[in-house]
Amino acid sequence: MDTVIVAGGPSLVRAALTKVIDASDTLRVTGTAADRDGLRDLLDARAPADVVLLDRSVRTGEAADFTGLIGEICAVTRTVVFGAPSAQEVDAQVRAGATGVLAADVSASQLVSALETVSRGGLVVALGTVPAVNTAPARVTPGLTRELSVREREILTMLATGQDSASIARDLGLSPLTVKTHITRMLGKLGIRRRGHLVAFAYESGLIAPGMTHTSFIANRLRAAS
Repeated sequence: MDTVIVAGGPSLVRAALTKVIDASDTLRVTGTAADRDGLRDLLDARAPADVVLLDRSVRTGEAADFTGLIGEICAVTRTVVFGAPSAQEVDAQVRAGATGVLAADVSASQLVSALETVSRGGLVVALGTVPAVNTAPARVTPGLTRELSVREREILTMLATGQDSASIARDLGLSPLTVKTHITRMLGKLGIRRRGHLVAFAYESGLIAPGMTHTSFIANRLRAAS
């Protein structure tokens, strides 16, 4: 059974989330925390946690330090952000290391399913009924990756494994502008609006698997060419 720590948000919300999670057959809550300090105490005490469910309203001391907290948690375990107020924050949260981003209006079954997926190493972006959000093409299939050139697939793999445009440009010997141009073309080809959603596409389409690196992508490409 996978273990979850619930952190942040009003006490009533934490209690409700805990009840939903504990009612599942696959998950159980091993601790709750009201704020950053309480969460740190749990993690320092090595409370069992395959996933931390982190409410977007968690008190961090500094409003702008939320992504920093995500990075801190991800150094220890997987993180799912709950209550994303808009699609604008998805990119920053995924880049900080979150492997799940959920709107506050997801259903109980969606919440449990997302936690199960993330605990297995997957990535979930579920923005519920937030208006004007296009998280991915309507049908994400492996065939869609054929729309991308080899270079675009390579750049997408690097994005999905945590690299930014500058490091991709450096590693591939390209200019940052060229990398940004490739990313813009991918967004157009796939009908995706935001860079953060490209990461979700990379996982959902099967282009990469959890734990895959840019090096393993190159190795697979060489094997396919031989």
